[in-house]
Amino acid sequence: SSMRMIGRSPAFFIALIVSLSHFCESYNNVLLPLLRASPSPLLSSLRPKVSSCFRLRTKQQESVSAMRMVVAADAIDADALVQTPRPSVFEHLPDLGELLGGTGKAKLVWASIRAGRDPWTDETVTEKARKKLKENFQEIPRVSHVTRASCGTIKLLIAMQDGMEIESVVIPHEGRPTAASVVEPRTTLCVSSQVGCNRACSFCATGKMGFIRQLTSHEILSQVYIALRCIKEENLPPLHNIVFMGMGEPLNNFVNVKKACEVLTDQNCFQMAKNRVTVSSVGPSPAVIRAAAGIPAMLAWSVHAADDTTRSKLVPTTANTMVELRDAYIAALKSRSKQMSTFMVAVTLIDGINDSVEQADQLMKLLTPLLEQGLKVCVDLIPYNDIGTEEFKRAQRLRIERFQRHIMSGGFACFVRVTRGDDQSAACGQLATSSKSSRKQS
Repeated sequence: SSMRMIGRSPAFFIALIVSLSHFCESYNNVLLPLLRASPSPLLSSLRPKVSSCFRLRTKQQESVSAMRMVVAADAIDADALVQTPRPSVFEHLPDLGELLGGTGKAKLVWASIRAGRDPWTDETVTEKARKKLKENFQEIPRVSHVTRASCGTIKLLIAMQDGMEIESVVIPHEGRPTAASVVEPRTTLCVSSQVGCNRACSFCATGKMGFIRQLTSHEILSQVYIALRCIKEENLPPLHNIVFMGMGEPLNNFVNVKKACEVLTDQNCFQMAKNRVTVSSVGPSPAVIRAAAGIPAMLAWSVHAADDTTRSKLVPTTANTMVELRDAYIAALKSRSKQMSTFMVAVTLIDGINDSVEQADQLMKLLTPLLEQGLKVCVDLIPYNDIGTEEFKRAQRLRIERFQRHIMSGGFACFVRVTRGDDQSAACGQLATSSKSSRKQS
């Protein structure tokens, strides 16, 4: 009788199948045989539609499962998944337009943001839009302290609404001639993704803080807006690129970092090119590395040591072998366009720890499979910056140069990063705040 009812009502049958899809383990194992066994021509004709329903359901389940895997593997803070009741001004154009009562108003707000002006007071923004911003939107975190290094680097201490603090670094570069052309003056911004960090890198000041909380996408993008205002006020060269190399492990705040990168590279929002935004990570797990393929930014891997023993000493939270992490990066990069598959590998060189020729050999061995896959790899050597740890010292210049030559002999592009801001603790590995005090969240 049930089959007769189904035969008379195909719509009922499809609804039943879709409902069952929530409970059935496998369409192939349960429902497809039922359809094939049915003598009804009507049911046979419905098979493609039912298959389409199940394919859609399967994709949805796979998407949810992938995100659950990333969350489970890398302990994304639950707060990062809960949206604040007050919207952010840093929304995609259609969403901001809906909130402000028109796309035109939203365009004016975004033009004000990109110009480094204050859309809350900027008279190029309509009065109604400014009123809504003041009444209904999240506030921008405030700059509580500015530190200037002798090289021109500016470190910004930024206070969140809950009193937590993070640091961002504005790094202006002078123009210079090259063999091929002239590099125009430009500014790099180093942004933070977390308050503290749970990776516990032994040579990094942020790692000594421990993990405190995630930054929301609003707080991440606020750093970019604050930097644009700083660039305007200080008459610095235009913002050229953004690197997620500040406080925190970006891929442990996956949801908010991905949202921030999407807004940064939206041509109606911050208008950054995808290849001018870089997300640098120690590689928390193969699962989250593969998921990072979908982030609209360049990927960089903070390796620091190619052999598992030394790597575990420098990054004690490493839970996978370097080969497993490398293979996950290969899979992620191979799924991207050629323009987005260029890969930067960072190594902080510490005297007597990871600066030997043997360490360089191991690094080349680890990275050679990327070249064999046709991927472009650039090795970035970072002289260690002092954080007051007695056992670590910066590698000697001659050893750094020897390490570089050895890597280049293997066919890799290899550069030594020019240290910027180290006299004011604004260089790589030196960022930290006192936010841990009494506000640490479990």
